[in-house]
Amino acid sequence: MKDLILKAINLIHILLVELANVFIIAMVLIVSANVVMRYVFNSGIYWSEEVALLLCVWFIFISLGLGIKQRLNIVINLMPREKMKGWINTALDWLTNLIVIAIGLVFIVYGGRLVRFTMTSIMPATRWPAGILYAIVPFAGITMTLESLLHILKWDTYDKAIDEYLSGEGKLKNIFGGSHE
Repeated sequence: MKDLILKAINLIHILLVELANVFIIAMVLIVSANVVMRYVFNSGIYWSEEVALLLCVWFIFISLGLGIKQRLNIVINLMPREKMKGWINTALDWLTNLIVIAIGLVFIVYGGRLVRFTMTSIMPATRWPAGILYAIVPFAGITMTLESLLHILKWDTYDKAIDEYLSGEGKLKNIFGGSHE
């Protein structure tokens, strides 16, 4: 059961990485096209700034959840971990995970409220509900909370096949042969 859960989480991780890739590429293409249109043809794409902002916000919040998975959150070390007793490092790791879970829960609760509140507002250029811009916040809270819970449970989500795929060295078909022992 644990292996199946970890494979599902890793599949979600891969999908989020691929989605973030699509968002960053789309953002670069839209902004570049707008610059060309503005300076070469003296007209711009009227919706480009809104869509680029939406893609940027979504990219950042997707990356936030993925960063927690990889333990890329900001850390301030007053003392090298190697010089501290093991139980202190464990306690600080627990504290870090509990803080991330608390922030994730804030994202879920208040991000959900923000989305509901802004769904009635309309973005001027695209005419889309403004809540779409913020819909990623509760989702990022879910991924942050889930990843921190996995760290607390000491469920290692590392899979060599996934790292090889994400680095461009492996194939997608090799991913679900990995083990999580």
